[in-house]
Amino acid sequence: MAFGAVVVEVLAALGFSWARMTIALIISVIFSLLVGIPAAVNRIAEKIIIPVLDVLQSIPILSFFPIALYAFIMIHPIIGPELAAIFLIFTSQAWNIAFGVYEAVKLIPREIIEISKSLGLSRWRRIFDVYIPAAFPRIASNLPPSWANGLYFLVACEMITIGEARWRLFGIGTLSTSYILSGRIFEFALSLISVMIAIILTNLLVFIPLMRYGERYKFEERAAEVPRVWFEKPLKRFREALGGLRPERRFRVPSIELPKLRLVSKIVAVLLILLAASYTISAARPSFENLLRGASWILNGFAKLGLINPLVMIGFSLLRVSLAIVIALLWCIPMAILIYEKKVLENILIPTFQVIASFPATLILPLIAKLVVDAGLPLELGAILMILLGTQWYILFFLVDGMRSIPFEEEEVCRVLGITGLGKLRHLYLPRMLPSLVMGCLVAMGGGWNTLVVAERIVLEDFVWDVGNPGIGRILSIAVSMGDIPLLVASTIWMAGFIAILNRLFWRRLYEKAAELVGVAR
Repeated sequence: MAFGAVVVEVLAALGFSWARMTIALIISVIFSLLVGIPAAVNRIAEKIIIPVLDVLQSIPILSFFPIALYAFIMIHPIIGPELAAIFLIFTSQAWNIAFGVYEAVKLIPREIIEISKSLGLSRWRRIFDVYIPAAFPRIASNLPPSWANGLYFLVACEMITIGEARWRLFGIGTLSTSYILSGRIFEFALSLISVMIAIILTNLLVFIPLMRYGERYKFEERAAEVPRVWFEKPLKRFREALGGLRPERRFRVPSIELPKLRLVSKIVAVLLILLAASYTISAARPSFENLLRGASWILNGFAKLGLINPLVMIGFSLLRVSLAIVIALLWCIPMAILIYEKKVLENILIPTFQVIASFPATLILPLIAKLVVDAGLPLELGAILMILLGTQWYILFFLVDGMRSIPFEEEEVCRVLGITGLGKLRHLYLPRMLPSLVMGCLVAMGGGWNTLVVAERIVLEDFVWDVGNPGIGRILSIAVSMGDIPLLVASTIWMAGFIAILNRLFWRRLYEKAAELVGVAR
């Protein structure tokens, strides 16, 4: 194939993949605002939404494959796989943004909330004038790791295999994999270079400007420099153009008092629930036998797993994920402190880390596997490396964002009292970064469970990476390859149940203690 034709093919594939990623990312931001804000401002919603997010972010995308494929293919057999791929990318991008929105709104200073209430701001005004601006910096800082995680699973989303059924979507993931597996090293290198250039441009033109733009929405008690970004002038002109289209005479629309509608809303909600329940019951009567058949179908999957084997698999997987997180903490905490103290390094290291984080590790999985095998290293080392590549960036970016929220007054107190080194780490840095540290580890743990389906076993056409030892991600991958849906569902239920218990008994309590320690719990 001529060089020009290869370049066109690579750029076209890159365009398709970037379009899928962008659509999924926009949906992820909208979803995060819709669930993160209610969870932060309403305790009842928090008790429902956060545990659900904890479990969903930890379920591997392989478990969503059958549901997504069958549901979207029923909508349309041609665009169904494309919609399924976008949905699967969404399931790898949304969760850390949602947790970022939740944490940002949760940590709004109490006096800001009191002032907004005393000014008589309605619920909608508080959402648009307080909550969304407060969440914007966290959304912007979580876009790079979300994009990176989407790229991490891009290959799996574009090459979907369930049993004997296969769907190959045109994109940079499938194209790069076909190049490396067919021995076309030059084309493979060209595809990697194009991905790297696209990642750099995306960070320089989109993510970094958004993060700089988000600096103006942080709560500071001192005047700070307002960063300027390239899209401000076009945005200003766009707003002026919209303003010019407005009629000169403005009509005042009377506001509706939401509290007065509570009773009506409850009545409408109850009627809708009753209507939905009656429709469900009437529709379910003829399919009661199918329900029993489905239950026995899932029980068959549990019977295949047994009782002891799932616990052993989960134990091995938990050990791999925990080791990867410990390794990540060993370098992410010092790096976050270094970036905070050396502002010059921040402008160099943050863009560099964003580019490295965004590079899809699954594209170089065959190279990592070959390196591990040729060097005679344990396969477990390769698995931990793959988990580390998919989790460490969550911790780093959460920590960097947490360090940025350190009040200037506390920094001045440490300077006046001469507190430096380990003393400053103990009395200022660790307490202030603790909520972000715990939330980063929580999100990284969920990301780690998700990466298990790649780290423990993955099938890329004729290439199979298999760690050999037990693992819950490994059995999920085997179930998908065999098309054994009962085994897939049973394994997912085991995994989700364990994650729900772990998050409920450990991570959520740890975060509440961390928030109380810095005096922001409400």
